[in-house]
Amino acid sequence: MLTELPTTTPASSAVQNWLTHKYLLFTGEDRFEQFGRQAKITGKILNRQLVEQHHWQFDEANALYPDYHFLTQAMLATPTYLRLADPLYVRVKHNDPINQPSIHQLEDPHRWHHRLAAWQLALVDLPVGPLHVAFSRFTLDRLHRYLYQALATSSETTVADSPALMDQLHDYLQLVDPDTLRELPHNSRQILRAIRRQPRVPQFQINVLVRLRQLNRVIRHRGRGITRLAYNWWFTKLPIKPRTILYESFLGRNFFDSPKAIYNYLEKNYPGRFHHVWVMNPGVSETPAGRPNTKVVKRFGWRYMYYLATAKFQVINMRQPKWFIKRPGTKFLATWHGTPLKHLVFDMDNVASANPLYKSIFYQQSRQWDYLVTANQFSVDVFEHAFMYPTDQMLPSGYPRNDILSAPDKDEQAQQIKRKLGIPLDKKIILYAPTWRDDDYYGVGDYKFTLKLDIDRLKRELGDEYVLVLRTHYFITEHLDTTGFGDFVYNESSYDDISELYLIADVLITDYSSVFFDYAILKRPILYFVYDYEKYGSVLRGFYLNMETDLPGPLLKTNDDVLAALHDLPAVTQQYAAAYQRFSQRFNAWEDGHASQRVVNTFFADELHH
Repeated sequence: MLTELPTTTPASSAVQNWLTHKYLLFTGEDRFEQFGRQAKITGKILNRQLVEQHHWQFDEANALYPDYHFLTQAMLATPTYLRLADPLYVRVKHNDPINQPSIHQLEDPHRWHHRLAAWQLALVDLPVGPLHVAFSRFTLDRLHRYLYQALATSSETTVADSPALMDQLHDYLQLVDPDTLRELPHNSRQILRAIRRQPRVPQFQINVLVRLRQLNRVIRHRGRGITRLAYNWWFTKLPIKPRTILYESFLGRNFFDSPKAIYNYLEKNYPGRFHHVWVMNPGVSETPAGRPNTKVVKRFGWRYMYYLATAKFQVINMRQPKWFIKRPGTKFLATWHGTPLKHLVFDMDNVASANPLYKSIFYQQSRQWDYLVTANQFSVDVFEHAFMYPTDQMLPSGYPRNDILSAPDKDEQAQQIKRKLGIPLDKKIILYAPTWRDDDYYGVGDYKFTLKLDIDRLKRELGDEYVLVLRTHYFITEHLDTTGFGDFVYNESSYDDISELYLIADVLITDYSSVFFDYAILKRPILYFVYDYEKYGSVLRGFYLNMETDLPGPLLKTNDDVLAALHDLPAVTQQYAAAYQRFSQRFNAWEDGHASQRVVNTFFADELHH
């Protein structure tokens, strides 16, 4: 196009750049390279007259709406076409494979039937030649990579009608170029040749091939994944251990939260009744190792896999691994880890975090929970639609981890915690506990954080009366440098039990973290430092509460606002007294110090009554 323009008509730089760089030209047998991309319509530019002349149509009778027949016919008719380098399409709602799945995200047990039908239709109309060879090679590679896992006895994938699929596969294999079949690895070639001779599932050979692939993957990764292989192959076949409980808090990062409270309650009230197994990452400072009837195992280690497979009870505050197998006769307690402020899972229109399969994974994991612990009626209502979880499996108990905040000796405990941390007993404490931001990350689960609170100014204006205790969210993986602030800042981001930090704090500064729901049990001042309020509420997750009217403290968008509130806390407390009372009635009515008892009496009822 550029060469045909008159020299007196210059193309704009934008047009020239697009024409120069934004498409790829495919001609001759170059079209057969990266055939997986060539066999899809996305981004292709074809001559309209050519399409109309040959009456090419997409196969609308096939539920996968495949492109194969259309595009192979186009490749047969013309030696040249363009593909845009960066084709773009937009779905208004996306990343919800459960409620709004794309065609390829649908749970369809006939998927392989549809796929083979599309391949057969294309191959029947392709004469012998380079394109027939290229398409045969492409489809056989798909079979080699993905079919056997679907047909293996251990597979979670369901194939609706295996005999009918074998008939289809038998017919398809008569059509493929025989030389391409010889290019497959030995085991795969033997399986497909057996089906070509007789349309039946060679189940033993398929199972062996799938097992060998799993083992080979472990070998290629120098042993990584061997314990998970043992979990799948052997440990899940062992007998269930009837009085063994597996506990995990925040993916093994600490000895904390409701699992810890439940464990402590059982040890105090039912000593010797259960065998307790705690999952811990290496380097955790506080563990229950050495306590009676208690083992500590490394996450993803051999003993972890053994007890994950054989313990009758699992008590976990986040989510179990995606590959976890819920065995008959076992019970799973999801304690969760906070009253929701930000939109969760299925209430999120779009997933801004790094894993677009988040909703699908969460849904499959939560179907394995026997009970879900809830802190208040508000959480019950939210979890019903946000998790798509049945209310009759929720425990209206309050959070066991919060029992400490209503303990009769909480003031004495606070003094002990201050001494342990080396905080002067005559200093008041500001606890700053911000959350993470969904769109600010290095990779999956690896989130950034930029400290916006002016610590230097806080020290200068309040250092005589206060110290600052910093506690960031565990998702934030970078270490914040607080050196240079002397004895004013105590960075306790790695401190296991945040409930103990609540006990010593005279005032809490947070943002969109659910920590303030728990802290409010103490009836102490709460300040909300929300410097990115407009962006966070409208662009990222949004909120379940009206932050302008429902919170028990002020929204502060600048450091000036924060300092002004800290200088005059009595006035802030008075201003928000009525809102604080309404908030407490709505969210903390169940928090009476006996949540652990209620959870234990329900979840372990059968075991305790024997």
